[in-house]
Amino acid sequence: MQNSEYFERSRLVPIVQVVDPVTESGATIFSDESSNNSKRLIVACRGSANTKNFGTNLNFKLVPANRLSQNSVPDGALIHEGFQDAAVGLWKELANPLLSKIEEEGIESIIFTGHSLGAATALLTSVHYSTAMSSSSSSPAIITFGGPKFCNGVLARYLRNDVLQGSAILHFVHNRDPILSNNQKLWKDLGFVDVGIELECDPNNPKVYSTNDEKPKSMFSMAWNILDHCNYMGVFVGPRVA
Repeated sequence: MQNSEYFERSRLVPIVQVVDPVTESGATIFSDESSNNSKRLIVACRGSANTKNFGTNLNFKLVPANRLSQNSVPDGALIHEGFQDAAVGLWKELANPLLSKIEEEGIESIIFTGHSLGAATALLTSVHYSTAMSSSSSSPAIITFGGPKFCNGVLARYLRNDVLQGSAILHFVHNRDPILSNNQKLWKDLGFVDVGIELECDPNNPKVYSTNDEKPKSMFSMAWNILDHCNYMGVFVGPRVA
């Protein structure tokens, strides 16, 4: 792995890969070898890769957020049922190897990341992680790409201001992503909102736009190419054929 193109670019070393046997949501824990000053882990949650994953995406009924390892979820906090179930199952597989590695190695920081379905499970597993760790532990960072909205405002505020207080929560999106573009009305009608800060990026180049930047306009009135859902900042993040 250290001789691969991906290692040369990212300096990430895989430690363990896990899959929830029920929902088949997956994640890989990486050691970040690019940092000389701190010990850091990356938890990368996989996007949709099979029919069960797509079934999870479509199970978007809003249900009470009562499976997030929290004892004080406010009344009226609602969440996408499929993503809540997937995150619960994935955390059961992640918890032991992740927490053991942190204790053994004296890990100082951790980033949860993912694309699409993996964006949702990354944020939600970071909630389980934050509950499992002591209050003196450093807050996780959450960085997602092409992620869906998955909860109502009551839960979003609770996660942002209480459970993940002090965490950087960044959602990278772009206007050519058909999954995001074509589901905005559905998410609005369901009352879904973002937990963190949404940042617009370029699909083909490592660029994040500020509010003053002139963003490229889409050639089409509607985003339609599914491959654009998998292109973020010049990297293809979709499924790869072995």
